[in-house]
Amino acid sequence: MQDIAVIIPVYNGADMLESCVQSVNCAGKRVSEIIIVDDGSTDQTLSVAEKLAEENKMIRVIHTENHGTYMARTTGMKAAKASYVTSIDVDDRYCPNSLDMLAGLLEDQAADAAIGGLVEIDDYHIQIPTPDHPLIKTSTSDQMWLRIMKWKTQEFVSYINKLYKRELVQEFVEADGICQGEDVLITCQTFLGVKKVVETTAPMYLYYQNPESLTRVGFSDRDLDVQRVWDKVVEIMREKRPDLLPMAQYNRWRTDFTMITRLILVDDKALDRKYAGELRKWRAELKAHWKDLVSPHAMPRNRELLVIALRFCFSPTRILMRMGRKLTREETSVILHSGDKR
Repeated sequence: MQDIAVIIPVYNGADMLESCVQSVNCAGKRVSEIIIVDDGSTDQTLSVAEKLAEENKMIRVIHTENHGTYMARTTGMKAAKASYVTSIDVDDRYCPNSLDMLAGLLEDQAADAAIGGLVEIDDYHIQIPTPDHPLIKTSTSDQMWLRIMKWKTQEFVSYINKLYKRELVQEFVEADGICQGEDVLITCQTFLGVKKVVETTAPMYLYYQNPESLTRVGFSDRDLDVQRVWDKVVEIMREKRPDLLPMAQYNRWRTDFTMITRLILVDDKALDRKYAGELRKWRAELKAHWKDLVSPHAMPRNRELLVIALRFCFSPTRILMRMGRKLTREETSVILHSGDKR
């Protein structure tokens, strides 16, 4: 029976780490390694991790300087020795026996990767119903690539709800300091070696969404990580999968539109001044590639219209968006998935 390694990258998560480890312990009997990677925490995370390791021989602790979630997660994945590997964020949880279920599916279908249902929650005590007959299907890697690159749901982009054969995840590009969007970069690299995928609608991963953050729009240097991620993906596809380069490039251009939109929604004069140079670059890229963004119809129609409005009527559109933001106090449907929730 093949065993499983679970990676927990963590930064200042002392108050959540023990509960996360308990969730991993309940996720299946096949788990043989729990690798906690402390990404230079400034709280008691390292002490908690070391105490847990003393109590549980399966736990290994790796302490690094702060290099961001991407480096922490990939450091743990490269250190894993089990046959299968996956990762969990410290504020998320597994459904009971979910990892054993995925391992069984992976073996039954002779697949390279298994994907479980991802459920967003805002309460750790919520009861998740399990379907009596969950849908199970297989896909080729080419079929999965189309779903990943369309980037419509985090269920396919995320690394966290997937179980891989370990030999697929030993080489990663260097990307120091990335804390947002790292799931995209990890998934795109691991899928380079995947030939067959099995997926199930059975719930496997509980993705915690802090209800206090759902109506708050912010902007910082971390938001620029997503552009760095897609720059890396474009480089990888240019070398490894030229057939996927157009879709990767499309997603890179789309991040310029997303950055413009997020900065507008923040409506902060200090941030407007700080990122004035970047905004000029994003607008230039939008002017150069707006036809590419709307022609494939990969985005919802309302976003395509917003691309056109920002391209040709930037100032009036910005005024209207900020007026609407003040009236509704709700974040618009600009979604940037982040595996890191610091």
